[in-house]
Amino acid sequence: MGSYPRAPEPGRRTCDALNTLLIAAHGQLGIAVSDRIGAQGGVPELRHPDLALDRLLAATHRAAGSAVYGRLSREAHAARKRRNLDLEARLTAHGPLFGRSPAVRVKYREDALHLARTYWPFDLAEAARAAIRIVQDLCNLLDDTTQPARAAHTAVERLRQHLGDMSQLPEPHRHPANLTGLDYLEAVHCSLADPTERLLSDLHDIRQLLDGELAPLISTLQKAEPFYRYGLDAVAQDLIDDLTQSCDKADVLANAVAEIEWASSDFVGADLSSAKLEGVRLEGILWDHTTAWPGGWETLIRRASLPSDEQRGILIIAAEPLDTAVHAEA
Repeated sequence: MGSYPRAPEPGRRTCDALNTLLIAAHGQLGIAVSDRIGAQGGVPELRHPDLALDRLLAATHRAAGSAVYGRLSREAHAARKRRNLDLEARLTAHGPLFGRSPAVRVKYREDALHLARTYWPFDLAEAARAAIRIVQDLCNLLDDTTQPARAAHTAVERLRQHLGDMSQLPEPHRHPANLTGLDYLEAVHCSLADPTERLLSDLHDIRQLLDGELAPLISTLQKAEPFYRYGLDAVAQDLIDDLTQSCDKADVLANAVAEIEWASSDFVGADLSSAKLEGVRLEGILWDHTTAWPGGWETLIRRASLPSDEQRGILIIAAEPLDTAVHAEA
């Protein structure tokens, strides 16, 4: 007969206790049976076997109950601990905005998302990489002596327009701190303004390098001696290096935008019981069975939600909750 696999922790101690209990029960039951047999023409029985069996079963019930409830208590404690660790991990992963009050985050979510879209109107990181490719294409044009000089002029103009589009971002500014819930929006604004300011500074320097050095060199390309190309190559490489640094600044801004989007959408395990949800756009919010909603809202939220495709047990609000059911044929 094959052996059973070893019981995993933490239930091993409980299994050992139950095994000990069963062995003791077997022994006591054996005594009761022996007494009954011995009482038939043998020595007088010392105790009533039915009473002994009742006591044995009662003791078994109490011991089994203690073992089961003890195990359930440990599992509940472990589940709470895991939930707290998961929540702490989520707070750490998503940054300081995610640690703000859920009621404040949901109240100002639409304003926060509007700020994020204002500072990130399109993928600025990809736009910076596209600018690098434009400069690389320009270098390839310069290497090809069969290409007319106007092709290089066209590439410079294309790069200038591209950098101009990238620079159409809000001018970062600072507001005095508020003592109301609006300080959350101020924190959102600051998280976007700092990386935007650094990115705009880089773009300003890159445009100066383009207009002050590269473009004048391109304009004299037809009249230049062959060795003059070395200076042109050096300026082009400086542009590529500066644009590579701007990619890093754009990535920092992208992370800030992503944090705002998560802080405005991830309410898994959040306590929203005190939140004022009237008039708040809830579509796109993530939640689960541990999320606490204001009274009367959970049924509406659940009706408007669908399972998330990315995370098991997570729901996403796919439509605005309604206080009445909408029939399929409506």
